[in-house]
Amino acid sequence: MAQNTEIIYQAPLQGFTDYNYRNVFHEVFGGVSKYFIPYLSYGKGKGIKKSQIKEILPENNKALPAIPQVLFSEATELFELVSILIDNGYSEINLNLGCPYPMATNRGRGAAWLEKPEALNETLSQLFGKGIQAKFSLKMRVGMTNNQDYRLIFEVLNQFPLEEIILHPRTADQIYNGKADPLLFSEAVSQVKHPLVYNGDIFSVSGFQELKSLLPDQHCWMTGRGLLMNPLLALQLNGVEMDQKLRKQKLKEFHDRLIQEYSERLQGSGHLLMKMTQFWGYFSESFENPHKAIKLVKKAGSIIKYNAAVAEIFR
Repeated sequence: MAQNTEIIYQAPLQGFTDYNYRNVFHEVFGGVSKYFIPYLSYGKGKGIKKSQIKEILPENNKALPAIPQVLFSEATELFELVSILIDNGYSEINLNLGCPYPMATNRGRGAAWLEKPEALNETLSQLFGKGIQAKFSLKMRVGMTNNQDYRLIFEVLNQFPLEEIILHPRTADQIYNGKADPLLFSEAVSQVKHPLVYNGDIFSVSGFQELKSLLPDQHCWMTGRGLLMNPLLALQLNGVEMDQKLRKQKLKEFHDRLIQEYSERLQGSGHLLMKMTQFWGYFSESFENPHKAIKLVKKAGSIIKYNAAVAEIFR
C-alpha cells in the first residue's frame, strides 16, 4: 500500500478519547489528520459537565487538529453550544446526528434527527442564516431503524454548505451489532453533494484492504475502536510498518505517558486504576494474548500490583 494516500480521522468515544488520550496519542503515534472531541451537550437543568468543558478548552488541544462535536435536540440548544465553541476559538464544528444510544435518541438527540428531515431543514436554515464564521461538518448513521432514512436527510443536507459528512452505514438500533455495510455507503455516495467520510468497523489492515476493494475511490476514513485496540493502525493503513522491538517501545511509551497524565489529573489511586482498567479493555488487543493481558490488569487491586501486571504483559 502506498504511503500517505489515506486520510484517517479518530472517532470521538466518550470516556476513552479524552484530551489526555488525544494528546499523548498524537505525540507518540500520529498518523491521524483530525481528532474529533467527544460531544458537548446539555445535561439536566441546562448544565454542562465540567469534564466536557475541559475537553474543549484550547489549552487542552494546543498541538492537535481537534474538531469539537455538539449533541442537541433543538435549534436554541444547538446555537448556544455552537456559541460556546466559537468563543473557545474553534473554526470547525461537527454536528452529531449519529449517536445511537437511547439516552440520546429518547431526548430527540443524535440519530433521532434522522427521522425528522423537516425539523432538520428548519434548524440548519436558521444555523447557516446566522452567518457564523465557522465550518460545519456532520456525523450520522444511515437511519434510526430504516437504512434508507439517509436519502431524505441527504436531500436536506445538499442545500447547505457542509464541509463533509461522516457516514456510518449502520442504523441506530443496531448500535454496534451486525456489520457496517460498505455497499450501502457506496450507494449513498451518489446521493450527496458533499465529501463523504467512511466510518465503521475498521479494525485491521486486511479488513481495510477488503473495504478498499469495495470502495476504491474512497480515501477518507474514520475509526474509533480500531485505534483504541491498535494505536498503530492509522500508520499501518498508510503502509507504515515497525519492527517488533520498535512497536513494543512505542506501545510502552504510550502507556507510560498516558498513566502519568492521568495520575496528575485524577484523584486517588482507585480512580486511576479504574481508568487504566477501562483503557486496557481495548489496549489489550495490541498484544498476542489479549485475554491474559486484561485478566492480569483486572486482578490488580492496587497501583503497585497494576504496575507489576503491566511489566509482565510487556515482558
